Amino acid sequence: MITPLIATAEAASGIATEIAAGVATEAAAEFVKRTLSPLDYAMLALYFAFNLGIGWWCARRKKSAASTGDYFLGGNRIKWWAAAISFFATSTSSISFMALPAKAYMTDWLPFGSAPAQGLAGVLVGLVFVSLLRRMNMTTIFSYLEKRFDKNVRLLGAGLGVLLKVGGRMSVVLLLPALALSAVTGLNVYLSIALMGIITTIYALEGGFEAVIWTEVMQVIVTFGGVAIAFFFLAGGVEGGLAGIVGQGNAADKFEMISWDFDFTKPTVPVFIGMFFATVFMQISDQPLMQRMLSTSNTTEAKRTVVIGNIIGMTSSVVFFFVGTALWVFYQNNPARLDPHLPGNDAIFPYFIANELPRGIVGLIVAGLFAASMGALSSILNATASVVVSDFQGTFHPGATEKQRMRLARGTTLVCGLFATISAAYLASLNIASLWDQFMKLVALIGGGFPGVFALGLLTRRANNIGVMIGAVASIGITWAVQTFTDTSPFFHGFVAIGSCMAIGYAASLLLAPFLAKPTAPKDLRGLTLWDRATDA
Repeated sequence: MITPLIATAEAASGIATEIAAGVATEAAAEFVKRTLSPLDYAMLALYFAFNLGIGWWCARRKKSAASTGDYFLGGNRIKWWAAAISFFATSTSSISFMALPAKAYMTDWLPFGSAPAQGLAGVLVGLVFVSLLRRMNMTTIFSYLEKRFDKNVRLLGAGLGVLLKVGGRMSVVLLLPALALSAVTGLNVYLSIALMGIITTIYALEGGFEAVIWTEVMQVIVTFGGVAIAFFFLAGGVEGGLAGIVGQGNAADKFEMISWDFDFTKPTVPVFIGMFFATVFMQISDQPLMQRMLSTSNTTEAKRTVVIGNIIGMTSSVVFFFVGTALWVFYQNNPARLDPHLPGNDAIFPYFIANELPRGIVGLIVAGLFAASMGALSSILNATASVVVSDFQGTFHPGATEKQRMRLARGTTLVCGLFATISAAYLASLNIASLWDQFMKLVALIGGGFPGVFALGLLTRRANNIGVMIGAVASIGITWAVQTFTDTSPFFHGFVAIGSCMAIGYAASLLLAPFLAKPTAPKDLRGLTLWDRATDA
């Protein structure tokens, strides 16, 4: 599922709090963990070796990493279907693998509305905005900000992008599956983090963007193959199989998914309408996602990448929510098989995997959980390197040679990968319930409104550089107030952040325009706004 930053923060902190709180209880000490078998470890070893093999193969392909164009965009040789699968893998992670089934298990399908809201927003991006963005011959999406506004806006956007990915999401995608698996299998947290972080860094470093793409394709296959196997055993444990799951779920109102209440504190249709609008510009401003559409050979394939990637995301949400309902029905039918001391309901799917599936199969599905994390991490590593080289080195040292650019690209990938691994391990040693919740909210707060700058650039002609930066800063205060003093649903925070950035940024642009030094000629906006696209060259 394509998850906005603020919603991701809520899900991440919820999982961390649930697991940490559960582990901290005295009852958790009585929880019996089913440890992995030698066959499970063999499956994990095979999976990790396969990832390294793909990285080795891509590194030795002709021109696979000979230039930054190859290293960041695969030389624009990426097939649209592979880019679309990678688009989905980049936008999801182990958070979805655990949190969505857990949400459906504990409640109903009302939160499912976020999936069509985000997915349809992404389809709109593909159909309306991709052709405009593809014409600009960019390596990173932040290049657009300099063309539309100025260099300072570009650097601000690039800096926030790096901060939010490196300082926020990278550690999340390593930490949470390690915590969940440790809670139900006893698998060492630090070993899990080290394996995922180090192996992902190696193949991303050696094989560049092509290795990231093809490992993500393999990882999605492993993930959904594991889910399919798990569902087979779920259905087998319920009288009537699939029909029994649907029937019992319906009887308990577990499939309720639409609320038309005009209530912004709950997952209602009005909230998801706001989420739809916010997601359009969250996707456009997300470098790892836009890197996929920039890597294809032409505009048609770029559109397919974004549209199909979002459709896969919507479909996956249906799968994960249904798994959650199936888990609830399974344990209603088999209550003795659910340990009452399970450390946190967010660990319910890993718990089922560890306790109900045969040896060997457990290792395969644990690999699928790792795969979801490693795909997201590898995308962030490569995207961050592209931002550092293209936006920062390109601005401050435009005369750098290709050799210098490649050295910085590899160095950034290595440093960020090691930083993610070390920081995740460090956070695992702390009080997650009290620290991680606040940290993730802060990360979401700082960057949540900046996609509004892209919205102002693409949708208006009169927004200027000073005005949009005022709007971006003001949105932080407004979003903080909404988070602190209201019970507004986290699904709506993205709309608040982006909407306030747009409103204040546009008003400030109009008010300040008479006082700004006028250029010798008006800025040429051809090809830079949605309204001027008809005059594109």
